[in-house]
Amino acid sequence: MQTIDKAIAFPIIFELVFEGKIKIVASYKRPNEADSTKWVVSDYFSSQWLPNNQARKSLPVALNLGGLYEQLLLPLMPYKPREKEKLKDQVARIGLVFGKQKELAKLEVKLAKEKQFNRKVEINGEIRITKQGIEKLIK
Repeated sequence: MQTIDKAIAFPIIFELVFEGKIKIVASYKRPNEADSTKWVVSDYFSSQWLPNNQARKSLPVALNLGGLYEQLLLPLMPYKPREKEKLKDQVARIGLVFGKQKELAKLEVKLAKEKQFNRKVEINGEIRITKQGIEKLIK
């Protein structure tokens, strides 16, 4: 998907169909600030697997394609926007959450492998701080 997203210079919403189910996947795309011929693609957001025979909702009302894309992308995001938060800022915040979650997973693997008690205590402290950081970003 990312290769297709980078090759086509417009926002894309993918519909994945598998064994009678459908999943909607999209990422936030914006032009690169350094090189306007290239696009920056965020992490991908997706819906749950839904029955393919389910009736589709009509498209939301929007004044332009950018507004329509934003309204289609918002329900796919895992966390609700903060009050008066722009889509670009929400995507950046969710990207930070994903990064912290990856960091947390690495710390938990490191904790499971560690044998020394004092190092386990230290890693547990790092895990607690990382979880607090994730909670602040989610709220």
